[in-house]
Amino acid sequence: MSTDIDKLREIFLTEVDEDIRADNEEKIKEWQTALVHNEALASWKEHDITKQIIARARDSYKQTAMMLWKRRSMTEVQRQSAWAEQDAMLWLIQLAADDPKREIEKINMEITAAINATSA
Repeated sequence: MSTDIDKLREIFLTEVDEDIRADNEEKIKEWQTALVHNEALASWKEHDITKQIIARARDSYKQTAMMLWKRRSMTEVQRQSAWAEQDAMLWLIQLAADDPKREIEKINMEITAAINATSA
């Protein structure tokens, strides 16, 4: 990353007047901050603990879906609590997964397969 920023500095800070130079320096600082933030986020998403959290969120979401499907006698409060748990698990997945849309599609396919296996 350092060499890329150095190249940017060379391009944007060479042969410019002081006003443009100051604006360019500010913009380069913004880019550098964004790069550091994005690298930290990417590193966090690749961490083993994050992957474990996603796996548990997926399992919890699926178990809750199966409970909602099987237990028709649940009260409205119980159903709302289960839906709130699912919403929380989806939020975690959307926050932490590399490809949340693919992750959610996979969960839905697994739920459908489990329901079909139970119904057969």
